[in-house]
Amino acid sequence: MSRRVRVVIGLVLVWGALGVVGYRLGWTVHQRHGADALLRKAASVPCRDTGLDTQARDGELTGVLTLPTLDVRAPVVQGTSDAVLDVAVGHAPSTPLPGTPGTAVLLAHDVSYFADIDQLAPGDEVRYRAGCTTAVFRVTGHRVVAAGSAVPSQPGDGPVLDTCWPTNALWYTPDRYLVEAVQSSVVHGSGANASTTSVSRSVASWPTDYTTPAPPALVAQGLTLVANEEPMGTLQLGGTPARAWTQSPVPLDVEAAGLAAYFGGLKAAAEHHLAWWQALAPGVPEPPALSGATVTGHDAPLDVTVDATGTTPSAVVLDTTLTLSGGTAPGTYHEQVTEAVHGLDVVVTHWVFTQGEADHG
Repeated sequence: MSRRVRVVIGLVLVWGALGVVGYRLGWTVHQRHGADALLRKAASVPCRDTGLDTQARDGELTGVLTLPTLDVRAPVVQGTSDAVLDVAVGHAPSTPLPGTPGTAVLLAHDVSYFADIDQLAPGDEVRYRAGCTTAVFRVTGHRVVAAGSAVPSQPGDGPVLDTCWPTNALWYTPDRYLVEAVQSSVVHGSGANASTTSVSRSVASWPTDYTTPAPPALVAQGLTLVANEEPMGTLQLGGTPARAWTQSPVPLDVEAAGLAAYFGGLKAAAEHHLAWWQALAPGVPEPPALSGATVTGHDAPLDVTVDATGTTPSAVVLDTTLTLSGGTAPGTYHEQVTEAVHGLDVVVTHWVFTQGEADHG
């Protein structure tokens, strides 16, 4: 079987897995702190180990990917499972490793490490370090392709960075955004370390275990997206967030906590459980239309905005249109929920309904 055929088969399997299961589940799991542990492990590899020619096992750290112009530094792990993509860039096992002959395929969630790869310009550097050897590549092009498409032909050896398109989508998309790069040089020894450590930020310095103060009995009902049917829209980042922070898995942790508070509020109001509501929304009156009502129609995707200053999030805003049944005022409403981030806790501060379908986008 030719290398190209193996690459195509591998991508079909990878994209299928991401679309059906991985995308829905991957970003809801709170394992982001694992990224920093992987970076520390990569930094500890002795210089006598060049690393580029090794064969990695599934789930094994292979190296570190750096995109200097985007301020991205991410661990690369063999495989594309949920556990890998939660904390790292995944390397498609059916393709060669970066720095070796052929086309390496590297995948990440669009709203994570590859959130801004569409901003890479031809000539921008892509670096991959394994041990004390760094392969340097230059971006040659971009393209949007349908899921399952063959890996594009390249004029030389180098990686293809692969993510969903559009890059702010929180739902499975039928298209993929590819950035192509071709190898320009290889640096060995201490020079490799010096050239790849300009991005010094550490994921561990950023809080990751965001949560909401939901009582255990409410949590037991399921407050994740996996347990609640909700069509998702896009994730926007507002305020003045640090660029490196926006291109890490951390904003997704904040969003997951915001969703937990949102789903918890819907359940608390539907069950007339005032104590639960007050835990999630201290000092906020329960919206009359929500009391005793259940959501029977999702009339627009749920868009999420996370505001942050630097690496500190301050608010989460959820916006959608839905249909309520039961309660005192059934009907279709435009809904906007505002949440505040206090330390690692996300709580509801405003829950506003507007009667009738509103413009949403």
